[in-house]
Amino acid sequence: MSPGKAKDEVAVLLSVVEIGPYKIQPWSFGRFKKVYPALIGIIPALKNLGLTSENAQEVLLERGLEIVGAILPTFAALIAATLDIPEEEVDEMDFGQAAAIGLTIISQNIERIKNSLPLIMGQIKAVIRAT
Repeated sequence: MSPGKAKDEVAVLLSVVEIGPYKIQPWSFGRFKKVYPALIGIIPALKNLGLTSENAQEVLLERGLEIVGAILPTFAALIAATLDIPEEEVDEMDFGQAAAIGLTIISQNIERIKNSLPLIMGQIKAVIRAT
C-alpha cells in the first residue's frame, strides 16, 4: 500500500464520529447528492447565523441550540439523508442525540456546505424570480 493511500485511509477512519448506534462521517459525493435537497433550506439559515468554515467549531459550541432552531424544518431530513435512515427514526431520537448528530454532520461537512452555497443561493433566486 502506498504511503499516500495509507494516510488517506487513516484520515477517513479518524473522521468517523460515533453517537449512540450511529456512525457519522464526512459526506461522499453520493451522500452529498442525497443530502443536497435538505441543504437548500439549511444554507440560508446558517449564513444568517454567520457560520463559516473558519468559525464553525466556535459558533457551533456557542450557538448550537440557535442553529438547531434555525434549521429545524429540514434538520430531520439532513440527519436521515446523511445516516441513510427514515425520517421517522430521526423523529423518535432523543432531542439531545439528534442535536448532537446534526451539529456533528454540519461540523464535519462545513467546507462542502460552504462550497455549495453559491449554487444553492442561485437556485433559490431562480425559484423566487419564477414565482
